[in-house]
Amino acid sequence: MQKKVDLSTRQGHLVEVVIERPDEHQSWSLAVRVRDTRGGAWSEPWMDVRRDYFTCHDALAAGKAQAARMIGGDAQDASG
Repeated sequence: MQKKVDLSTRQGHLVEVVIERPDEHQSWSLAVRVRDTRGGAWSEPWMDVRRDYFTCHDALAAGKAQAARMIGGDAQDASG
């Protein structure tokens, strides 16, 4: 199992992007959570069930883009 976690900030929110894969022959999966930096709970994780990211860099970029949509409040984009 390979797992990478990226923590960053964006627009006053903490962003956690978790990418993982069972082995080197499978694609990366992606989960994203956000939280206001002033406190409060983490959002429910948004998970990409398609698992079609060839590299971890692709998954990380997609995760950060998803976090921006979640923070921006675009419910349609944030849901999938």
